[in-house]
Amino acid sequence: MSNQSIRMLSFDDKTLTTDLDRAGYRKMGVSVKVVQSFDEGARSLRTEETDVVVVNMDFSRIDALQVIKAIKSNNEWNEIPVVAASVRSNVRLQKAALDAGADLYVEQPLPRQYFIEKVKGLLDQKVRTNKRIELESKASVTIGSKSQKWGVADLSATGVLLATDQEIEPGTKINVSFAIPGGKSAIEADGEVVRFVKPNKQHPERASGLGIRFIKFKGDSKSRLERFVAKTADEDQGLLYYL
Repeated sequence: MSNQSIRMLSFDDKTLTTDLDRAGYRKMGVSVKVVQSFDEGARSLRTEETDVVVVNMDFSRIDALQVIKAIKSNNEWNEIPVVAASVRSNVRLQKAALDAGADLYVEQPLPRQYFIEKVKGLLDQKVRTNKRIELESKASVTIGSKSQKWGVADLSATGVLLATDQEIEPGTKINVSFAIPGGKSAIEADGEVVRFVKPNKQHPERASGLGIRFIKFKGDSKSRLERFVAKTADEDQGLLYYL
């Protein structure tokens, strides 16, 4: 994560991210988008890739705790780390933010460099808890009554990136089946589309694909996949994490 640009979405009245601050963040490889309502933030989350969300707990135009809860209760966004920030040194507020689902609570003012290091540490921690591997395999995909085969580009124990140019609406239910090396039978799971990814300035080398989150596995597929991912990821480090 330290060598990649961080895309930050900030719910704020700009006290945390003034235009000058954002210029400083850009120099550090961080792009900041500021929103001032939950609806505006939700539109951004649906249409733009976001690495981390920062919620200013002191921003009176929003109910910060409800914003955190809404993000963490949404299946499409709940894996995005959320940082709660406040100028108040308040144990109750900190507990409330963490109970609402925030991954990190920080007190402002905080030096920009130190804040970014905290965020990078949080993102690296998230990567370590959701190991991803590349896999050269074909997946049998069924959407409704239509079946087809797509390549598997990227895999974790909780989801898969399927190599395809087809853009399918997030939330669409999908059945996917694919083989893993050494497996006697295919991994089969029901899932849902969470996003469509395509090459961009940050990752020009990657192919277009559909991010699928697994919902329900067939038989022992879940335990077999978890063992395979854990073993393979430990042996092969330095991959891209973008689902």
